Amino acid sequence: MRTLLVLSLTVSAWFFNTESAHAWGRIGHDLAARVAAHLVSESTSKPFYKSRAMDLGYYCNVPDLVWKKTHYDIEWTNHFMDLEIFNREFKKRIEEGKLSPKEDPYEMTRAAFNTKFSNIPDNAGRGYWRVRELEKRLQATADLLKQKDILKEERHRLQLEWLIVAGVIGHYITDLAQPLHVTENYDGQMTEQKGVHSHFEDTIVDQLWPSIDMQVYKEADRLWEKERGAMAGKTSLALMKELSDSSLKELDEILKRDKKTPRDDLKKAVEVYRPIVVRRLAAGAVVLAEIWRRHSNWVPNEDKFYAFSGEPAYIQPSVPPPTPTPAPSPTPKK
Repeated sequence: MRTLLVLSLTVSAWFFNTESAHAWGRIGHDLAARVAAHLVSESTSKPFYKSRAMDLGYYCNVPDLVWKKTHYDIEWTNHFMDLEIFNREFKKRIEEGKLSPKEDPYEMTRAAFNTKFSNIPDNAGRGYWRVRELEKRLQATADLLKQKDILKEERHRLQLEWLIVAGVIGHYITDLAQPLHVTENYDGQMTEQKGVHSHFEDTIVDQLWPSIDMQVYKEADRLWEKERGAMAGKTSLALMKELSDSSLKELDEILKRDKKTPRDDLKKAVEVYRPIVVRRLAAGAVVLAEIWRRHSNWVPNEDKFYAFSGEPAYIQPSVPPPTPTPAPSPTPKK
């Protein structure tokens, strides 16, 4: 997300300034999260994901709709990775003997990376770090939820926190599934195609809805069945890198189609882009589903669980996750 978003929180519409870029828009992020909820529900036999699919879809949009309003300066760089910038620097350091080919700088903490690679500024993107930081928080909350003797009110509070963190992780994962979020040519500005970013992820996706929904579900089901076994043995970082690399491979095709298809001919454009949009949203949903699956080994309490947060508090980058504490002792029976 590269420029300041002007929000109007209405049911029917939202408005942008002329420079805005809003990855997948509300429809795309919401759809990917709901598809991921479907995948995990089917494979883990946890109806909780289906009953909370709407919540997860909403929270998947929170980084754009809520957090950018109050923390734009420190939030926006977490939504993308300009891979060419990173790749050039890593290659240069390897050639200079300052980096071993076996080292993976992405494995470093955000603070350590910023120190060692200070010439790669935050505005080159920090999406990989944002996801891993939030995933630690998600696991810490899941660890608390695994405790057996938590009072219902406390369990409900923790379940809400888990849903919020799981949902917002979805935002950054699905950003990485968008080809224009993993490149320095993020708005076609380097190929004289300025405006392609919002045209692809907002205008086209909005026009494709609702016909695209079932197509994304079907493609995600296919990918999940094919890849879930292999994904289970990979780190979250490895999954993000593979997702980003596959996104980058689609970039040239998007730019090529943009040059050939008039942007004002939406009827033609939506069909030109439909296959790519379906592939990318499904790919993001599948990776998200695998990450959620890893932190689902706890039993929810659905008894009058009505908790929902319209504007979740901002989670600062690099803030340590909560430390699991012992469950409160059960009240002695009289």
